[in-house]
Amino acid sequence: MTYLLFVIYLLFFCWLATRIRFFKNTGLSNKWIIGLFLLKIAAGIAYGWYCTTITQYQTSADTWKFFFDAENEKQLLAHNPVRFITGIFANPEGKGYKHLFSSNNSYWNDLRHLYMVKIVAVFNLLSGSRYYVNVIFYSFITLFGPLAFVRVMNDVFPNRLKLITISTFFFPSFIFWSSGIHKDGIVFTLLSLIIYIMYFSFKDHKLKMKQVLLICLLILLIFPVRNHVVLATVPGLFAWWLAERYFKRKWIAFLIVTIISSAVFFGGKYIHPKFDLPVSIVVRNKEFIKLGGNSFLPQRKLEASFIGFLKNAPQSLNHTLARPYITEIISPFYFACALEILLMWMLAGIWFFRYNDNPFRHSVVIFLFSISAVLLLLIGLIVPQLGAIVRYRAIFIPYIMVPIICTIDWRKNKLN
Repeated sequence: MTYLLFVIYLLFFCWLATRIRFFKNTGLSNKWIIGLFLLKIAAGIAYGWYCTTITQYQTSADTWKFFFDAENEKQLLAHNPVRFITGIFANPEGKGYKHLFSSNNSYWNDLRHLYMVKIVAVFNLLSGSRYYVNVIFYSFITLFGPLAFVRVMNDVFPNRLKLITISTFFFPSFIFWSSGIHKDGIVFTLLSLIIYIMYFSFKDHKLKMKQVLLICLLILLIFPVRNHVVLATVPGLFAWWLAERYFKRKWIAFLIVTIISSAVFFGGKYIHPKFDLPVSIVVRNKEFIKLGGNSFLPQRKLEASFIGFLKNAPQSLNHTLARPYITEIISPFYFACALEILLMWMLAGIWFFRYNDNPFRHSVVIFLFSISAVLLLLIGLIVPQLGAIVRYRAIFIPYIMVPIICTIDWRKNKLN
């Protein structure tokens, strides 16, 4: 029955993908759309299987824990849908609402898990609680994100549709981590839809209340699972708006907002102790350090001050942008990650000597690089486990690499 249901849903969603206008307006043929959809499904299945190799994966691997925990929620959805929806706001154990960035005694930390459990519960109701059938639903939903990004980049860099598509989908860590049933694919999809709405609203000079409300809704949907992404995205969106409205040199708006945001981030404690955001980052870092792990990276002690963050910044960016080194290979997984990093730096080097356009004259590209830089820095400051870093950084690879790949003069390099 599982195989039959898988085939039925697969055929239905392949057909549906070719009928959705949002997908068709990318300019890709039906064969490409179905191929990309099947690629995500294959990656999602590989992700689920890979997690079963973890000892006691039912409770140790988040994607499977979502699946098993969703059984009770599925029953609740079937018999009491109102309680199913309102249950996401429940705080029965009285955990603190104020511990926004903490993983201990925090409603917000539990909400990250419950958020995904609720989504998987809907999948389970439709699939009869079959994990690999759920992958089809998840892959279809999260296909909107990369295709939204492709549409934006194809408008910014015309006549490079296939190059943009391949560059978006075929970085191994991105397709693997964003296709597994976890938070990463959801965050990338929501963030890319925000970028899509902003970009085309500015292009058409129609950033109206409807678009603003939709962007706010998407931000609210990101907040429960990745609140630090919202922390970087909101100032970035404001800088993007300023750049389009008031500045000919777009980068100046982003520089001004970055300086002001940094002052607020580090100076909030002088307004009220609860606004001491650097302390929250330090606390989160200590919680990750306690987890240890086989891929633990020693790091300088993080201090809750501007100087402390500045001292740790080079090491943090090294962890997120250069590790694992080729000399750190301890498994095929690390070997693939090391090769991907080498490829990224090789492409960046080629771009430096052979670019045929300046991607940073576009506000959207500055936005992509600025939020990616901030979030990669935060990841490096907070997370000392290399395995987790590889997963967290994966969704930002297209944002950084696609504009670079699109502005390389491939004819000079004779690599095409």
